[in-house]
Amino acid sequence: MPDQGARDAAIIAAVERQRPQIEATIEFVHAHPELAHEEVECAGRLAALLRSAGFAVEPGVAGMDTAFLARRAGGRPGARVGIAALYDAVPAVAEDGSVRAVHSCGHGPIAGAVIGTALALADLEEGFAGELVVVGCPADEIHAPQTIARGGGKLLSAAAGVWDDLDAALYAHPEFKNTVWPRSRWMRRETFRLAGRRSLRDDLPQPPIEAIGDLIGACSRLSRNDLMIERIDLDGDVEEDTGLVLTGSLLCFGDDEPSLDRDAARLHTALPDLTWSPGPLVEGVRPDPQVAAAVADAFAALDLPFEPDPGTLPFATDFGNVTQRVPAALIGLGRPAGWSFHTPAGAAQFASADGIEAAMQIAKILALATARLGAAAR
Repeated sequence: MPDQGARDAAIIAAVERQRPQIEATIEFVHAHPELAHEEVECAGRLAALLRSAGFAVEPGVAGMDTAFLARRAGGRPGARVGIAALYDAVPAVAEDGSVRAVHSCGHGPIAGAVIGTALALADLEEGFAGELVVVGCPADEIHAPQTIARGGGKLLSAAAGVWDDLDAALYAHPEFKNTVWPRSRWMRRETFRLAGRRSLRDDLPQPPIEAIGDLIGACSRLSRNDLMIERIDLDGDVEEDTGLVLTGSLLCFGDDEPSLDRDAARLHTALPDLTWSPGPLVEGVRPDPQVAAAVADAFAALDLPFEPDPGTLPFATDFGNVTQRVPAALIGLGRPAGWSFHTPAGAAQFASADGIEAAMQIAKILALATARLGAAAR
């Protein structure tokens, strides 16, 4: 058997051979921006590429039309490793209020990297140990309409047990540091509703309108780090005594589930006339030390710096729900100048040479880490 250095060199070379396919995947995803749970073209493209490389592809997993599962066994026994693929676009809100699907969060490079990883490992002459499982996850963007209505792809796939038979799970995203995040924030969406009547008279109350001020006041007493007003809608007829309805949603963030419950209880107490409905719980990241060590070793094999203690990821991700169920690592790949997420500048960055190089590095990290985890005894 070749030594670790020779095996790593073979894997890196295999990824480099996939550079044209990685670039083509990024270009395709960026040319087909699709919002959450509507990623028909992108999901189909990725599934077709994996099928052509010998993966057994199962579409429509976990009740999501644009989710898929792709499996391929290596040439030697070993562990089963899953990799999350993303391909949805950001619902970008322009200054005129219009919403456009834009790839400004790095999902093009992520899709390209996952494809590059899968094709590279499948192309290794000596094969790889274990089984590689690509989980196509729609709906990463939490503020997309269908994510709000149905939930995120990683959360829904975790709840459906899609990840449960894996020995390890990896999810890599362009970030500000090279690291494995040791923890993240927890999140829950709270929606509210209050129905009332419209009045054109000064002496009659209009509870839905008056509740807006009370809502903003109650929210202002909590930290902006812990609470975000996502949406407030007021709709109704314009005639006297006609219907008027206030609806909206808040995003509550905390360091654990009890902290979310405490803040939600404060809001419910301060605004008892609103009907509140909590959404699914986005759980915090819980990394596995052995999986994290394999990722850190992959960075070392590429002679890349690695931050072992980056602190808390300052937002929530539904990959946390996966990490609570299977040994996993949420991988950050840094860029010296950072990334301008969810902006036109960010869209340009991820479509540029920098985006391609980020995808190449992510693919190498994922391939090297997958090979190490796959070779580990089950």
